Amino acid sequence: MPELETRIKGLYLEFQRSKSKRDDRLRACLMQRKWLINRNFKFTPEAVKHIERVNRILTEGSAMVLKRCGLLFRQMLKLKQEGDDFLDDFEIEGSMSFPFGDEESVQFLDEDENNGQSDYVAMADVLDYISPDFGILTSFNFSYRQDADWQMSDEELRIKDDNLKFNWNIELLEAPELKVIEYFCYWAHLLFVDLDYSISDVIRLKNFRFEVKVTHQNWGEKLNI
Repeated sequence: MPELETRIKGLYLEFQRSKSKRDDRLRACLMQRKWLINRNFKFTPEAVKHIERVNRILTEGSAMVLKRCGLLFRQMLKLKQEGDDFLDDFEIEGSMSFPFGDEESVQFLDEDENNGQSDYVAMADVLDYISPDFGILTSFNFSYRQDADWQMSDEELRIKDDNLKFNWNIELLEAPELKVIEYFCYWAHLLFVDLDYSISDVIRLKNFRFEVKVTHQNWGEKLNI
């Protein structure tokens, strides 16, 4: 593991200097590291507790973001329908991220399932830099529709998360030790399974940030052609 992470750190520095958009060698090393850690991971009660913590934060956070998006969507529709003289269109985007700042972004646990073989802080920096934007992958988006009225139901306005229809306790998250966690949300599956983060990396994340942004749009002078 230390040799692999030394290789990752070197490739990371090269990648930063190159200004390239991707580095297949670096991604391959990160995927190998994830495979090695996950293959040997022991789902101890302490580890399961932290997996549950991340899943709970993401489950509650996604519901919170969607609720706020829905509230703002209705407000913006009402403003538009009342003839606001600035508002030609609007966009609402709700998302979640876990930005890396420094070592304070990484939670140090009593147990180290990798016996001190991994530099979690350095790897968190690399993963934050190179991984696909989690905020884009998990975003809720709303914009003006002529057929939408602010008094419609959530179903009619499509204020819903279809991913909630499914329990994402599949693949890695169907380990027998995780049966005590009744439900895994889509965001948790995306983070634990689909991205380059190992289980050890995910359970050490602590800086989760939820955002909802509203953009008011005006198209300037309108020409009657």
